[in-house]
Amino acid sequence: MALAFGCGLTSGEVAAVRTGHLRRLESGAIVVTVPGTQRLIVCRAAWEDVLARAADRPGDAFVFRPRRAARHAKNLFSSWTARHQPTAGLPALSVRRLRSSWIVELLSARIDLGVVAAAAGMSASALARYHHFVPALDEPTAVALLRGRAL
Repeated sequence: MALAFGCGLTSGEVAAVRTGHLRRLESGAIVVTVPGTQRLIVCRAAWEDVLARAADRPGDAFVFRPRRAARHAKNLFSSWTARHQPTAGLPALSVRRLRSSWIVELLSARIDLGVVAAAAGMSASALARYHHFVPALDEPTAVALLRGRAL
């Protein structure tokens, strides 16, 4: 969950990340270097501790399901989610849905579209499909932003 909801990684990226791809900055932020990508991926603060523990593990194991040997097994995610069903009628975990929630959370925080798009490895126009999930600003906040005042 930390890699998908905390960092916005796709299923292929989640599968590829090893402990050696995690770097802790002096600020405490965790940066993830995904093989084959050039984008800046910074873990959301709420998930940093999870990835910091993974980064501290010895060796260079996969972060998701660390005892596996193959980079991508046939049922890598489906077998895990089948054993970890949420309670209280919540939907099953899905890397795609977790990544989408990460995007909506960033957009809801009013983080610059270009920054979100770059972190997600998408174009800014591709983010349009997520905007209907982003709550509207209240009028005082909208007025302050349109007027040019800091919040």
